[in-house]
Amino acid sequence: MTSVPPAQRVAGVARLACDWNGGRTRLRRLYQDGSAKIRMPAVSADPLEAVLINTAGGLTGGDRLAWEVDVGAGASATITT
Repeated sequence: MTSVPPAQRVAGVARLACDWNGGRTRLRRLYQDGSAKIRMPAVSADPLEAVLINTAGGLTGGDRLAWEVDVGAGASATITT
């Protein structure tokens, strides 16, 4: 009997932090690993705009994605998928 190969699983972590600085919301930290990505379509937008992306396309059993967004006092952000 042949064994079934283990199914591929997706893992990813993404973190975004922004602060109010110089009269507008500014990116403080951006970290991406694995299939979790963050894209900002308009660099100078206020509020800051960010799109959370799973580059694997979809989620199935056993996949693990973690997202963290920290918006500092006075700052504003629009986060979407």
